Amino acid sequence: MVTVIAVIVTLLVAGVSLLGGTGAQARRAGVDLLVGMVEQARTAAITSRSYVVLAVAEPNDLPAGDTRVRLGLFMVEPDKWPDDPSTGIVSAALMSRWRVFENGVILIPGQVYGLDNPMDGGGELTLAYGSGSKARTVKVNALVFNPRGGLHHPVGSSPLGMRVAEGGYRAGVPKPNIRSDSNAISENRLKIGRVTARAYRTDG
Repeated sequence: MVTVIAVIVTLLVAGVSLLGGTGAQARRAGVDLLVGMVEQARTAAITSRSYVVLAVAEPNDLPAGDTRVRLGLFMVEPDKWPDDPSTGIVSAALMSRWRVFENGVILIPGQVYGLDNPMDGGGELTLAYGSGSKARTVKVNALVFNPRGGLHHPVGSSPLGMRVAEGGYRAGVPKPNIRSDSNAISENRLKIGRVTARAYRTDG
């Protein structure tokens, strides 16, 4: 009996460790994807001499039918960028297919060491793209890069912060997982500069 119990406990511990490792790996993959997309958007803005939008679509933003976060890159010609993009619709061209976070990985609101987070709503844009039967209008949180490779939107002078966490969506609201042992959120944090809009991890 003791041997059987010991085997069961060992299997349970191994299972929990495996699941925790899988969640951490998915989160790290999400961080890598976000960092890569920021750099891709910045480079595209410089080479095309246009505004490039990195759009963050949460489950309710697109008719995808799942609970995964999507990232998309859109190009806006310089003469089509509005003076105040928060008050109207921005006409844009989707540069490539939406990239998808793995299940169980979300972007969450909340400041990062005092830095504003575009997921708090300050970076919302309404984008119109496609044509004919494929025409779409979508409201998303977004980062916009100017033709010099700097961060143009959300407006401000300080860097921005973003948080990639393990968790899911409940009633359309992101809910991060909280560790029972430390009451901490399983997350990684990023800082994105203004003049040179590159993303850097701030948590080691």
